[in-house]
Amino acid sequence: MNTELTKFFRFWKIYGFRRTFYKAAARSRHSLGFLRPHGMPNRDIGIIGCGQFAFATIGCIICQKIGNRFIDCFDPNKNSWDSFANFFRVKHPSIDAEALIHNPEVKLVFVVSNHASHADYAIMSLNAGKRVYIEKPLIVTSDQARRLFAAIRRVPERAFAGYNRPHSAAINSLHALSQNTNGPWTINCTVLGHVLPLGHWYRDSGEGTRICGNVGHWLDLAVHVLCWNKLPVSFDITVAYSDSRNPDDDISIVLTTPHGDLVSITLTSRGEPFEGINETIVMQRGELIAKIDDFRTMHWWKGELRGRNVYYPKDVGHSKAIMQPFSDKRRDWIEVEISTLLMLEIADMVRAGETRKLFVVMDAMNSIGLSMPGENPAFPKKNN
Repeated sequence: MNTELTKFFRFWKIYGFRRTFYKAAARSRHSLGFLRPHGMPNRDIGIIGCGQFAFATIGCIICQKIGNRFIDCFDPNKNSWDSFANFFRVKHPSIDAEALIHNPEVKLVFVVSNHASHADYAIMSLNAGKRVYIEKPLIVTSDQARRLFAAIRRVPERAFAGYNRPHSAAINSLHALSQNTNGPWTINCTVLGHVLPLGHWYRDSGEGTRICGNVGHWLDLAVHVLCWNKLPVSFDITVAYSDSRNPDDDISIVLTTPHGDLVSITLTSRGEPFEGINETIVMQRGELIAKIDDFRTMHWWKGELRGRNVYYPKDVGHSKAIMQPFSDKRRDWIEVEISTLLMLEIADMVRAGETRKLFVVMDAMNSIGLSMPGENPAFPKKNN
């Protein structure tokens, strides 16, 4: 069987019919007329960045959940821009991102552009009175963190972070199972990622390297889970490199906290995984043990109880994450700030080839002019 056809049917079994066809349309940039969504009368969404993720994931989920509400789009790549506009029936796309942001018909902006541009587009959108969904990573420099988080703290109800794994069904189930358990967490994430050539833009230091482009997902997930107990006050970071010439790949990161938590994240890409990124996550807290296999299944044990949850289509949390602007459920923003600043610290370590560092949350917050929870009315205080 043809390799592409095999992949199509394999993805169909993983993601279901609709999502697979959107993925195929995004790759081929053909209209596939029977799938081409009709525009809704209440179009109000603009999207900056019209690549694979914007088309196949955000586009699919928005159209499936609330209908095609895309009124504007922009991408510096003309093929991506034109094909997105054609497929989603955007009649008059803006000539640049700034024009899209100031389009009075746009009420919600999805920022899905290159990583280094996320913060500036998000700040511009907030200043223009828009709601904004910021795909990961939110920032790639400390200056961007200072400016973006200050802007968001002024209007926290209008900003949404694109980290999706905390919104997955497996993590939601794990949260329920973790009730009435005590003690520190052990979290182990093994991630088999895409093979990226040395010149890939993810590896560009100015774009945050693969630490911001990939590892940030599992750092954010770990912080989210640790915050079920207490806000972590510090992390002792250890980084192991398999190849110093290619430091942001085939890498292991170990985090420990004063509460006794242990987190390990290994990102490797020895070969291209046929079905896309594959991840195995094992967690333990007290008598609770959970093994998540690629967000398709979760085996769990809690004392004498045990269970197996199956997720079809594969649920890595994209749907609930993308639908945050249309739901009353949203992330506790302090988690996002902590995980983002931790990600930035590790990215700086990787650029410098460092192997050990202590990250103190309050110091990191203070360094960019942020207060801790409880000192700002937008953020309720958690136990420390």
